[in-house]
Amino acid sequence: MSIDSGYQRDERLIIRMAVVCGVLLGVLVYFLAQTQSPRKDPVLPEDVWRVVNELAPAAGLDPEFVYALAWAESGLNARARSSVARGIMQLTRPAWTEVTDESYRLAWDWQTNIRVGIDYLVFCRDYLKSHNSFNYQLLAASYRYGPYYVRNKNFDLKQVKPPKNKIYQNIFAGNVRPVAPPALLLTSE
Repeated sequence: MSIDSGYQRDERLIIRMAVVCGVLLGVLVYFLAQTQSPRKDPVLPEDVWRVVNELAPAAGLDPEFVYALAWAESGLNARARSSVARGIMQLTRPAWTEVTDESYRLAWDWQTNIRVGIDYLVFCRDYLKSHNSFNYQLLAASYRYGPYYVRNKNFDLKQVKPPKNKIYQNIFAGNVRPVAPPALLLTSE
């Protein structure tokens, strides 16, 4: 019994088409993964410190504390993204809309993100003060988990979920300035 040469030709054509489709699918998946993964857009520490040092004192906040939060939240990556938050200060949509009417798309602008992050910190601070519970450790917990979560934990830091982030761990332990800003590094030499 002889093998039909037309059958072999068809089989080779199907295999070639499957290989080409597999390669095309692999290339497509690669490019989609590149566009979906968080991009890095680091901002110079000096630039972040300049903006924070200008805005935080005007809002009645310790600029070194705010600077540490920016490092803790994003490592100063303007394009930082989690499943629910954006930008240097890693603001969620609910936190954003709590303090501004500006479009959430502006969260990608690092200076706007810092400004709105500071506004949200003021909101959290005022909430804590209205419950006679303000301190910087609880402010960090309120920023990280939300002020209502902290209220539900009776404003007791021991009941708040311990953070995995080292900077937040330092803040929760009482060091509210765990990251030295660049301006302080320059003046200490």
